[in-house]
Formats: sequence, C-alpha cells, structure tokens
Amino acid sequence: MRGPPELGPIVGESMTMRRARELIERYAPTNLSILLVGATGTGKELLARHIHARSGRPGRLVGVNCGVLPRDMADGLLFGYDRGAFSGAVKRHRGYVECSDGGTLFLDELLSLSQEGQAKLLRALDTGEVQRLGEEVERYVDLRVVGAVQEEVEDRMSRGAFRRDLYRRVAGLVIDLPPLADRPEDIIPLARHFATQRGQVLEAGAAGVLARHSWPGNVRELRDAIQRAGSLVENGTLPPGALREAIALGAPAHTRSGPAQGPVLSTFTTQGLLTLCEMHAWRVERIANDLGMRRTIFFRELKRVGLTMRELRRLATFTSVQERSRTLVNARPSSRPT
Repeated sequence: MRGPPELGPIVGESMTMRRARELIERYAPTNLSILLVGATGTGKELLARHIHARSGRPGRLVGVNCGVLPRDMADGLLFGYDRGAFSGAVKRHRGYVECSDGGTLFLDELLSLSQEGQAKLLRALDTGEVQRLGEEVERYVDLRVVGAVQEEVEDRMSRGAFRRDLYRRVAGLVIDLPPLADRPEDIIPLARHFATQRGQVLEAGAAGVLARHSWPGNVRELRDAIQRAGSLVENGTLPPGALREAIALGAPAHTRSGPAQGPVLSTFTTQGLLTLCEMHAWRVERIANDLGMRRTIFFRELKRVGLTMRELRRLATFTSVQERSRTLVNARPSSRPT
C-alpha cells in the first residue's frame, strides 16, 4: 500500500512565502483553526501537510475534498453512520471527522460544504462532539481543522451560501497564497527544486523562458512543465528549447502561439532579482547567461527598470539586516502567542 506523499519543502523567496513559513512555524503547534486562501495549484495542500507535520499532534492528517463529496452521502462520509441508518448502510462507518481525532482535518473546497454539513461542522468545532447518522450517542473528537478555499468568502457569505459564524470559527488564522504570476521571484527557485527532484538542472537561458510565461495554472503548471521538459531530453540538463516546448504542450490549443515576449527583467520583482543575483554569487556573466542574454543587454535591461548592480547590492544588505532584526524579534519569548 502506498503511504502519504513525501513532504517537500515550502519553496519560495517572495515575501508571501516567507510570511507563510513564519506563520506555520508560529501557529502550527497551537489548536487554532487555519484557513488557506488561494487559486487552484498554488500549493494549499502542501501547506496543510506542513501545518500538520509541525503541529505535534499524534493523529492522522485526513484530507477531504468537499467539492466531490456525493450530496446524498456527504453527511455520512463526514460524520459517520450506524448500520441500517439508510438503505445500503450494511455496517457501521467512522466518518472523516472521527478519523482525524487527535490529528488534522484538511477540508479542501470548504465553500462547497452543504448548509447542513456547515451546521454540523460548526457544532463539532464548538463542542468537540459528533453524532453518527442513526445513532443517539455523541462521541468526543479532538478536532483541529485546516480549511482551503479558492474564491472570495465574503461574496458567498453575503449571499447566505456560507455561514459567517463558521467562517469566524475556521478562520482563526488566514494564510493567503497569491497566484504564481503575482510572485514571480518564486518561479526560478521552484523550477530548480522540481528539476532537482528529477536529478536534472536548468541550463543557461532557462530563467528567461520561465520568467516570460504567465503560469495561469500556478505552481502545479510549473511542476508539470518541468516534468514534461525532463522527458524531452536525453541527459540531465533542461535547455531553453525543451522548456518552451514543454510549456506549449501544456497550454490550451488556442494559446499555443508561444510565451509572451518582452524584456525579461520587467517580469521580475526587485526581490526576484536579488534572489537571482544571490543564486549566482553576484557574478554578472552567470546571471546574464541564466536569463539567456549577453551581459551588455543585461546591464541595459537593468537600467530600463531603473536599477543598477550597486543599488541591488545595497538593497540586499538592507534586506538582510531587516531579516536578522525580524528573527531576533520573533525569538523573544514575550512576542510569541500564548
């Protein structure tokens, strides 16, 4: 029997991902319910697994996609049922909530939960008690919930489709995961991570190809593109051409005219440029090669976005000081939540 997938690191140099890592380290060991907000493919399940791994809770991580629960079976699957509770219930069944006792219940697509399911989940969170269908006895469950949603919760609550009291109970802490296009500094570190997992490396010029693509499928699309590119080459290196083809092979037919063109550096945030410079030990030749351009063009593009190497070094020093200061502040016992 296959076990759970190996827990990979939370990769990313953007402020969003750094903040996500900080919040998980700080709040995972508490009993606070956590809500993850982000589009499909942004990595919500990975964060849920990290939260459970850092929680210290001895029970299992039980994952449930509320969007695919059969409507007529949802309550029974979530909260359990007794033998004979309904036609086809030939034996007693423990629900997902009970199975997560002492562990973590990860509810993906939480907004798809029915009104009745929302009411029962709220009661379980408030009292720690669940009642199987067809039974009168209530069972105590040590419940910790991590929820995940894609869309704006406020719109669903204003229409009465999602309970505000349940939102307040589940959103003890909210962690936002923006689309990959909104945090381009994470693209190259993620691509290198996925390539390394396959025993491969990115060739010079790969960063430029990856930075030009908008990644509408987010981290999942990037991971799949690296996997496809790896199947197109014979050796362990991924050249720009293989990456272009891999991206095109995963795109809808009407969009396969190729990745958007334009100055590569305009697609990077300042933090993304700092990450790239530090990755290559500030050696301009290597940075330019990774972007698929000559060093003279690199300097020209740097000037186009209003930066110089001296300014980038100054920003890197300033950022490093800020990070050290924040680490010291977070280490003070009085600053940690109770």
